[in-house]
Amino acid sequence: MQIFGHRGACGYLPENTMESFELAFQLGSDAIEFDVVMTKDGHLVIRHDNDLSHTTDIANHSFLSNKVEELNLEDVKKLRAIERYPEGRSGSAAKDGQYSIPELSEVLNNPAFDQKHLIIELKFGKHFAALGLNPVEALARILEESGWQGRGMRITIECFEFDILQQLRDRISRPARFVFLSAPDMLPTGVTLLTDELLAQIAKNFDGLSLAISMALRGDLVMRAKAMGLETYLFTARIETAEGGVDEWFKMLVETGVDGIFCDQPDQLAKVVSSLT
Repeated sequence: MQIFGHRGACGYLPENTMESFELAFQLGSDAIEFDVVMTKDGHLVIRHDNDLSHTTDIANHSFLSNKVEELNLEDVKKLRAIERYPEGRSGSAAKDGQYSIPELSEVLNNPAFDQKHLIIELKFGKHFAALGLNPVEALARILEESGWQGRGMRITIECFEFDILQQLRDRISRPARFVFLSAPDMLPTGVTLLTDELLAQIAKNFDGLSLAISMALRGDLVMRAKAMGLETYLFTARIETAEGGVDEWFKMLVETGVDGIFCDQPDQLAKVVSSLT
């Protein structure tokens, strides 16, 4: 089973920063996962939310908006990362203001990530497209320009939006992999569970399915997805939300049988995985 550093090692350092990514690999992650959003002038930057107030020091600046789609890249590069959960992660919060907000191109062009597996989640694709932006084309172009295939990198693309992920699949060269994200609050209107019919549609179009913990723990969904030939991932394991003891909780998640788990504290998950082998 693979361990994916969720937004890097965001249990220890501010999320979605180069420093968090590097730490995640040092702590035993098989891959790092990060999110991309688009600026007003069409640049992809590494953030989870389009509202930058949760994870940057934008409150210390005089911009008229907190939204990434209303800021140019020049504006975003003036910001510094802060901890999303300062009360629960004081060690990370102590690093507030020290790390810049990376562009996607900075990550992909960094030789430190040669031979590494990077999992890129495109956020809010339809929203940005409605504003006249084209994040699909930008992501494809940046990947092409990075020469990732010749540098031994593995690339996985994730998205909650089925049709946006289809566009990415059609535009980005193999051997990139494509994984559909699913959570209870992100299912299509009227859909309450992933039936075999829906799983077959996912398997026809993509390589994998990434499930929220509650979905992976319920019934035989993981088994049915794997029977369709899908790689299966689970999100998100973190110490702060463990039910019962941390080791016992992480062990329960591993025993769902998924192929990979996204974790905020990858070293702690690695310890549990090692104890089971």
